[in-house]
Amino acid sequence: MRATRLAAVAVVGACLVGSAAAQPVPWQDLSPRERERAIQNYQRYRDLPRDQRQQLDQRSRQFEQLPSQERQRLRQTYEQYQRLPPGQRQQLEQRYQQRQQKKRGR
Repeated sequence: MRATRLAAVAVVGACLVGSAAAQPVPWQDLSPRERERAIQNYQRYRDLPRDQRQQLDQRSRQFEQLPSQERQRLRQTYEQYQRLPPGQRQQLEQRYQQRQQKKRGR
């Protein structure tokens, strides 16, 4: 159960990285590495099909509406997910996708 929740949060968190849902930071305050990541995130977002961009925008708006404690909890869970070894992350993602497919099949 915890692994599934972690995977779900990780997927949502991945959508939120670099989005407006994060605390805004002035561009000049970003390190060169952070600027590069921001540019890459924007480029990936821009290259997504329109419907996927709309889904991300909707998730971002939903995230912004959460109480600050819940947003912080989600960020911490996503950071925990990011620290996992790649193999473990992949397993979690696969389990999450399988659960989503089962839900759709009902």
